[in-house]
Amino acid sequence: MSEKDTGKIVTFELDLDNPPPLTDEQWEQMERLRTMKDKDIDLSDIPEQTGVEKWSRPGLFGGPAGRLRQAAMKEKVLFLDEDVVEGFRKIGDNSPQKMNAVLLEYLSTHRKSA
Repeated sequence: MSEKDTGKIVTFELDLDNPPPLTDEQWEQMERLRTMKDKDIDLSDIPEQTGVEKWSRPGLFGGPAGRLRQAAMKEKVLFLDEDVVEGFRKIGDNSPQKMNAVLLEYLSTHRKSA
C-alpha cells in the first residue's frame, strides 16, 4: 500500500490490561529517559513565557477550567463518574434528587453509633 491518502479511517483499540510488549529499542529508549538528568533535556523548542498579567496555567486551578472547578467546590458541586450517571440512567432515574437520596441512605446506614 502506498502512502497516498485512501480516505479510509483506521481505528485501533488498546487493551490496557494486555498491552503489546515493548521492543528492545523501546526498552533502550525507556532506560535512556529514566536515567536522563533534567539539565540534559532540550527545552529550546518551548516558547518563552510572555509574562502577560493575569495569565495562569490551565489545570486544577488555572485557566477557565480551574475557575469552573473553584466555583463548583464553593457551591458544593459533586463531580460524578460517567459510569455512575449511566448506572442511574439505566435504572430509570438519574435525577439529582434520587442520587442525593441514595447518598443520604448510605450515610444513615454507615453512621457510627455514638
